Amino acid sequence: MNGKKLVYQVESPKTQSTDAVKALLAYKKVASDPLPNEVSLDGGRLMLVLSNKKDAFYTVTSRACSCPAATYHHGPCKHQRKYFPQPKESREELEAEGEAILVAHHNIVKRLARPPESSIRDSLPGWPGGAHGPLDKCEGVA
Repeated sequence: MNGKKLVYQVESPKTQSTDAVKALLAYKKVASDPLPNEVSLDGGRLMLVLSNKKDAFYTVTSRACSCPAATYHHGPCKHQRKYFPQPKESREELEAEGEAILVAHHNIVKRLARPPESSIRDSLPGWPGGAHGPLDKCEGVA
């Protein structure tokens, strides 16, 4: 690779150009015509995945991906789910998680629907016990 060192960052992977991946494949003595859809590196802990436009390779790890969807959604993208699947939760774990979500939602709705504990009039000056405000009777009104 002409004395250049290939360095990747697991924390924030960078999209690679097709020329860079071709150079890597030439260095590893792997055919690059046609371009492969994916290239496994570092014992499968890092994948280079060809974009749909075939103009770049996304760098995919179990924790991050350089594709636009992963950046936009701040979470696992389709590449991460495909190449680094997470273990499926058991039915009991899924039901418990669903119950927790329902209870939390129910508590929020109850809290929002509850009337205030005290009247706002009690906290305002000049309103203690006054039914219609600080004036007890209207003067000059016929």
